[in-house]
Parts: sequence; structure tokens; C-alpha cells
Amino acid sequence: MEKVRISTQKAPMPSGWYSQAYKLGNMVYTAGVTAADPLTQEIVSPGNIEKQTEQVLKNLQEILAAAGTDLNHVIKTLVFVSDINKFNEFNEIYKKFFPVDPPVRSTVEVGNFLNGMEVEIEAIAVIE
Repeated sequence: MEKVRISTQKAPMPSGWYSQAYKLGNMVYTAGVTAADPLTQEIVSPGNIEKQTEQVLKNLQEILAAAGTDLNHVIKTLVFVSDINKFNEFNEIYKKFFPVDPPVRSTVEVGNFLNGMEVEIEAIAVIE
């Protein structure tokens, strides 16, 4: 099975030595997606988990689109938050992007991110 690197300038470029995503067969595996603005590469709304969650999921949509799929085909997410006490605020925004049959999810508090970052999400999706 061929591994295909996925890259789009409609989402932030990786800030380190990694790829945005890979497609393997009919599956897509993303790196952790942040709330960076794709144009400026800067984190949006430092300290605001709601606005950052929205930006992360918009960025994730673009990466998935580049791979030939979308949020409706996400089967698993792994979420990293800086403060689990902000989970409810995060979850309300997350629900808007996954209103029906949400993917399975793990959520982990990681403590302090750099530059006011509040949330990072990686995903596994299917391509139909």
C-alpha cells in the first residue's frame, strides 16, 4: 500500500519537522492541528479555547479536503487541551463541527503550550 504525503497551504504549515497528514489506502492520518492562521502562521486568539477550537477544526477541514475527505468521515480524534477546566467551552464548539455521529475521541490535558495555544487536535478519517 502506497503512503501519500498530504500538504495544503490552506492550513498552517508544520512548525517543526513533520508532515500535515498522510493518506494510506482509504485512510487519512493527520498530525496535531493547531489554531494557527494559515496566512500569518500565528496562533489566533491566544488564551481563548473557543476561538482556537474553531480555527483548529477549520484547519483540519482543509487538510482533510486536500486528502479527498471531510469532517463527516473522521472516525477518531485525539485532543490535547492546556486546561481540562475549559473542556466544556471546547466541547460546545467541537459539537458544532460534529453535530451527528461524532467520532470517537480521547482528550488529554497537557498543561502549558507555547504562545497562548489552548488546543491541538489530530484525526483519523476515511476516504470514500
